[in-house]
Amino acid sequence: MDHCAYLIAGCGVSGRAAARLAAHLKLEYYLADEKPAADFQDLLRSLSGAPPKDVFFGWNEGTALPADVATVVLSPGIRPGTPFRDALENLQADIVSELDFALEHITCPYIGVTGTNGKTTVTELTAELLRACGVKAVAAGNNGDALSDAAIRAQEEKLEMIVIEISSFQLETMHSIHPAAAVILNIASDHLDRHSSMEEYARIKFKLLRSMRSGVVLNHNLRALAFRMLPQQIQRLTFSASRPTAFYRVRDGWICRDGKEILPLSALQMKGTHNIENTLAALALVDAVKGVDALRSSALLKALHEFKTGEHRLEIFLEHDAVRYIDDSKATNPHAVCAALDTFNDSPVILLLGGSDKNMDFSELLPHLGKVRLAVCFGACGRKIAQAIAASVPVRTAENFKDAVELACASARKGDTVLLSPACASFDMFRDYRERGETFKQLVRENTNAAGEQTA
Repeated sequence: MDHCAYLIAGCGVSGRAAARLAAHLKLEYYLADEKPAADFQDLLRSLSGAPPKDVFFGWNEGTALPADVATVVLSPGIRPGTPFRDALENLQADIVSELDFALEHITCPYIGVTGTNGKTTVTELTAELLRACGVKAVAAGNNGDALSDAAIRAQEEKLEMIVIEISSFQLETMHSIHPAAAVILNIASDHLDRHSSMEEYARIKFKLLRSMRSGVVLNHNLRALAFRMLPQQIQRLTFSASRPTAFYRVRDGWICRDGKEILPLSALQMKGTHNIENTLAALALVDAVKGVDALRSSALLKALHEFKTGEHRLEIFLEHDAVRYIDDSKATNPHAVCAALDTFNDSPVILLLGGSDKNMDFSELLPHLGKVRLAVCFGACGRKIAQAIAASVPVRTAENFKDAVELACASARKGDTVLLSPACASFDMFRDYRERGETFKQLVRENTNAAGEQTA
């Protein structure tokens, strides 16, 4: 039997997009997922083009997969060592990521963005700045807009550049990595339940850059890792908000490139050191593909000034009775929480922490808790976090998320900030960080009797 078909394994966000691209291109393909067929009727109805040859929904260890599969398009959520993953590997087919599959069918250049935190902001900001420079660009990837959908857009709209957010899970199985420019924003404790060590986690992140010779953008703090993990002939543009030797840096209220002032910090709406570094990274990426002159355009400056991060990223959504409420549900590791806390210099903080553990080091929080008046810990690893920080800050624990929010709201005094910045994934209680953030907003309004008030 000829091996020519694709098997799209895992029909979540990326798998559904891969199915849409396969249908659009009229490829031969199968669909498989461990969830039941009832969960995917809407997907099957939505496919425009070629239907799948067959579907294998409700997969279990007794389900035989097709023999003519040449390539498995693997969801990043299917972990190594699971029965489903083992069955897919036993097909003796190539196993690729959804990103690889989409890149097979994209002819325009792309920019890769990875790191522990800031990926979505940098991906979206870079695409926005490129559009301000007259480039037909979109953001895609792990930010929620799957690359396979962008591949369809690239054909239909003749895109000139795609900026792709890439997670470590996606990099694990990526083969074809040839970006026009790419960045590693930072590397901190995260996903150590899946990756064996920080060294392994870093090695996977640096995989994005290994085939490149130019267009590499790197956080200045990662130079020692780069020395070990990259060929030395690779040229790099480094960035840092604090290191005076970085190529992109801050000096006397100005963003500087190679020591020369290019933009005032006052041009930014985004606050916090982490967002300054996100901006430096985005500017360096634009520089890498368009040149330094692009950074001086009035259109780029206007786009930079008007750019705002999306929901659930340090989103001030309510101010009620002189208390500020902030949804930072996307902060799913300690490094992100530290960045959030470092933006507060004017009010005590009641901090909500907890969720699904990823074997992370919560002691990273300790140097950043100075403004925290109370920490409310909840969820699957709430007690683990409480033990890690109890010597530094008052801690209360809650049995569930509803109780945690009620406790935080009841404890707030005038001048306080109630901050959901949980340092954990959401999967112990919620579908994703978005649902957690929306639930937080709803519960805050209920507990403050502010249901009818406008968002701040």
